[in-house]
Amino acid sequence: MLAAGLAPAQDQPDPGAREQQEPTYEAPSVLSRQSAFNSYAHFAGKALDSEMPVAAAPQDSSYPGPSILSRESGLSEETRGAMNVFGLYAEIIGVYASGLTTAQGSQVDGFGEETNFGANVSHNWRRGKLTVQYRGSYRRYTDAPAFNGFDQYLQLNYSEALLRHLTLDLKNTLGTTTLANGAFSFFPLTALDRLGLPTDELFDSRTTYLQSRVDLTWRLTPRLSFNFGGDGFVVRRASVLLAGLNGFNVRASAAYRLTHQQTISVSYENTYFDFQAAYGNSRLETIALGYSIGLTREWNLSTLAGGIRVNTLGLMQVPLDPAITALTGETFAVVTFSNVRYLPVAEVRLTRRFKNASLSFDYSTGVTPGNGLYLTSRQTSGLISYSSTASRAIQVRIIAGYNQLSALGQSLRTYSNLQGGVQVLYKLTGGTYIDVRYDYRHYTTPYILGDAILEMDSNRISLGIAFSLGETSPVMW
Repeated sequence: MLAAGLAPAQDQPDPGAREQQEPTYEAPSVLSRQSAFNSYAHFAGKALDSEMPVAAAPQDSSYPGPSILSRESGLSEETRGAMNVFGLYAEIIGVYASGLTTAQGSQVDGFGEETNFGANVSHNWRRGKLTVQYRGSYRRYTDAPAFNGFDQYLQLNYSEALLRHLTLDLKNTLGTTTLANGAFSFFPLTALDRLGLPTDELFDSRTTYLQSRVDLTWRLTPRLSFNFGGDGFVVRRASVLLAGLNGFNVRASAAYRLTHQQTISVSYENTYFDFQAAYGNSRLETIALGYSIGLTREWNLSTLAGGIRVNTLGLMQVPLDPAITALTGETFAVVTFSNVRYLPVAEVRLTRRFKNASLSFDYSTGVTPGNGLYLTSRQTSGLISYSSTASRAIQVRIIAGYNQLSALGQSLRTYSNLQGGVQVLYKLTGGTYIDVRYDYRHYTTPYILGDAILEMDSNRISLGIAFSLGETSPVMW
């Protein structure tokens, strides 16, 4: 028996399901934002007819031309400098959270204390670069001990120029979180090309995830390059009401730089979702064309458009003949089904870069593995984010997003999620900061019976003091 009226996590066909749709995340889209556009990131700013030095390792570029559809960072080189050195931080904060949601659907409020800590480490070799980013958080609520927990996030990136025109990129991301609202819920929003990072989680219960990624980029000429890559990912959820996820993605793309400011691309991806604790899987094939342009030195526009073939296997209920019902007492039987759908995919990103800040607008529509209740789903999302370190004393981060999920193999109504946050850091002296943060989330999901919907709101307010060593400040997204 499912508590809170939530539908079971199993595929059921819904021929009348409409196309719905954020990125969040972002939530993640099926396309890799990097594979289609990053082919020239390694020699950005170089002359088109120049050759890449043998010793040149992949690097973060300040090239003002076409951006890639990746939400890794939209900051200028000055703002992002802290990621290229050694830095540690720790902070102690007081927090008030409302709308903490159990797996039974009930909500509680609570005051608590939280300790956050993190490290950014980056090291360059002659031909390679290693970057390690870690975030940890331990919280304890006075009035809601069931939500005490330890959250962690670790990302390892390694890039190496194997040959003069051949570059290898490795990325591993793993984490565990107990909160569906707050700093850790924003990591997927800023990395939409990683399907293994869970988004739109329904409950404040343990979710653990891992995604490993490899990319090989071959620059055939100063204008033409090819990318080949793959991902493997797993998600595990503590709630028995929600399905886990196993999956992989393989891809290939080609990019051609038309001018110093314009790039076109074509990409193909094959993706597989297999759901743990629920019968069902999906196979996706995606073909897309991309175009990016540096409108000015400050404004970049990147776009993708194409189509997805989605083959979904799952379970469905069918009514039994009255004669069989009279003999067995059962009115429905559960049978397997398989259906194929063709859906569009589209992504647009507009970025404005300032000397010490960035502003970005994102829109995407595609297919994602859902949130454990919604399995393979059509998703449409929008995201606005702003980051600023214009003042030596004040840093500001603002992010807001909206998305919808429409299940492709389940008879579920539309899921919608609205999420946002703002963080202000005020530098007192040296490496000491005052940290003020507010996070808000509202989502709706259907009850198992009738036409009613379940609406959830959560708010999170925190105030604390932070200490940093090196160039890293305690900004959580």
